Amino acid sequence: MHIVHIIEPMEHGVFIWVVDMANRLVKDGYRVTVIYSIREHTPENWRDMFDDRVELVNVQMSRGIDPLRNVPAFFKLTRQLKKLNPDIIHTHSSIGGFLARASGFVLRRNKDLLYTSHAIHYPLIEAPVKRALYKGLEHIGYWLGGTIVACGKEEYEIILKDITHGENKRLIRISNGIDTEQLTVKDYSEKNKKVKVGVVGRISLQKAPWVFADIARKVNAKRDDVEFIWIGGGEKEDVDNLESAGVKITGMIDRSDALRELSTLDIYFQTSAYEGLSLALLEAQASGIPAVVTKIPGNDEVVQHGETGYIGENEEILMTHLEALIDSESLREEMGKQARKNTEKYFSLKAMADQYKKKYKEMANA
Repeated sequence: MHIVHIIEPMEHGVFIWVVDMANRLVKDGYRVTVIYSIREHTPENWRDMFDDRVELVNVQMSRGIDPLRNVPAFFKLTRQLKKLNPDIIHTHSSIGGFLARASGFVLRRNKDLLYTSHAIHYPLIEAPVKRALYKGLEHIGYWLGGTIVACGKEEYEIILKDITHGENKRLIRISNGIDTEQLTVKDYSEKNKKVKVGVVGRISLQKAPWVFADIARKVNAKRDDVEFIWIGGGEKEDVDNLESAGVKITGMIDRSDALRELSTLDIYFQTSAYEGLSLALLEAQASGIPAVVTKIPGNDEVVQHGETGYIGENEEILMTHLEALIDSESLREEMGKQARKNTEKYFSLKAMADQYKKKYKEMANA
């Protein structure tokens, strides 16, 4: 069976998801092609991350609503899909998802198409016009055809209510999974000089770095036993704000280096404004690290409140939970070990891939 993945955001969580899934599928005997776009923060060694058997085709799509770039991208994408003639078209994220569904409609292949959003974020866009545009794209995309895959239970409910209006014939849920074999499990016998609190990912609007900075600033103002770190990079303004709060910024580093850095954390602290089902959070929990996270769709599916970490509704509650973990080494270890067990049981790459393969087969047979 030939699967084509279409990915516009070649960076961070969605990119890692496609790499892991594509590599898993070719190992299981599938033919896999990835149609991709390069972004500013695409890892320099991105080709090396794919199995040699994965075919790679470049179609440069714009990350935003940009007709001058995306109309030509649509025609090129349509030509490539017609040439490849795959059994299944699997597309990812808002812009790539819309363009692929439009191509699928033109080619009359919409019944062979899956769209995984990886985070329906339009409800959190503050600008009303921009929010309406992105929501409109999701409505039109759904009308064009294909099956939507929600990667978390709350994302499923949002899409069911706002996009499909209660219709679930073309809406399914498959929770994200991670390849735990790539991870370094935290060694609790090795102690940091200070309690190390950090997060992994690009410093962006989605991650709400100003919340991370505010809490780091407050904690650092009253105690000197904590080290805050952000494993990633971003815009200078955000970096400056974090550094002024005493947060160490690693800048963009290779995935292997990021995973090693992740395993040294004592607490994973994620202040995101929105997520789908965060792969970085899953990786932290699978590495045996307790988490303190914001109460948003996806986070409460990963973190079991009071067992593998804490979920907070606002900055004050997040800071209270964070300090509770800072103050108790035994609690961190207990929650971290439970987090690893929970993630391996419910969020493995194998479990996720098996569900997708079942859906691929069902669609191909139909």
